[in-house]
Amino acid sequence: MRVLDVLTALFCRNYGCEPEDVRMDATLDDLNIAPHERKDMAVFLGEMYGVSIDDETLDGFVTVEDVVGFVEDDLNGKG
Repeated sequence: MRVLDVLTALFCRNYGCEPEDVRMDATLDDLNIAPHERKDMAVFLGEMYGVSIDDETLDGFVTVEDVVGFVEDDLNGKG
């Protein structure tokens, strides 16, 4: 399953987002993903993909694309 699909499912299930709103260019602020929810997202992605997202990196995520890119780069050995 693509990282974007996983995030879309997570955001819709846990944070009340609509699937059509979860686009690569959508900001986490536009999706109303609160700081504590971002930490939950980081934990979830860590468990799902084995990535480690520290607080500084997490704070740097602005768009869905930032999150997807980080996970994909880490999975491809570029992180």
